[in-house]
Amino acid sequence: MEIGKGLSDLGPDGTRECERCGLPMMPVAESDGLVTLECANRHRHTVPLPSDLAGRERVRTWIMRRGAQLHVQHERWEAEEEYQRAMEKKEPRLIRPSDRHQQTGQTAGMIREEAVRTEGLWVGVVRTEAGRSSSWHHHGGHESVIYVIAGQVHLECGPGGQTRFHAREGDCIFLPPGEIHREGNDGLEESEIVVVRSGRGELVVNVAGPAA
Repeated sequence: MEIGKGLSDLGPDGTRECERCGLPMMPVAESDGLVTLECANRHRHTVPLPSDLAGRERVRTWIMRRGAQLHVQHERWEAEEEYQRAMEKKEPRLIRPSDRHQQTGQTAGMIREEAVRTEGLWVGVVRTEAGRSSSWHHHGGHESVIYVIAGQVHLECGPGGQTRFHAREGDCIFLPPGEIHREGNDGLEESEIVVVRSGRGELVVNVAGPAA
């Protein structure tokens, strides 16, 4: 999804932050003096090609690296399509950690890995570094259950984000559809949670802040 042209320049490393979701955007293509950037959520942004030689080389290195990774990405897409076909047929399936993937809606400050997705159901694992908090978001028409596997999780929600839960290993948190919230990690180690969502529509909707 294209989100603008030339709104700001690239950073010193040849990347920039996505204005929609806050994730890093990397150069993926160059054409007619413009650079196309893309983040993990597949949001796209176009900026002018840097005028200095070093900047242009950084951009072209990112693009070459992206090209070298495409064959790996295609193999993953093929595996995901095979997996999705099996899930659509409702066949039993063993999902190992290596089968999980990040080609799902992401929110800055955390990493989501999808394990199962069928019509009406999503299951995955989410990790948050110590001392980090996610951006504000909600999950559309899905209701969610969070189960803490490891570490500590604090969750802010409700009007103005004033409702707060502090969960630890073995605890669960329930979130109704459309509940704007953000998750953080108060502990000293990375937190890990299992999330189960049930519903229809967009899985992840990133927003500027909590409802009043």
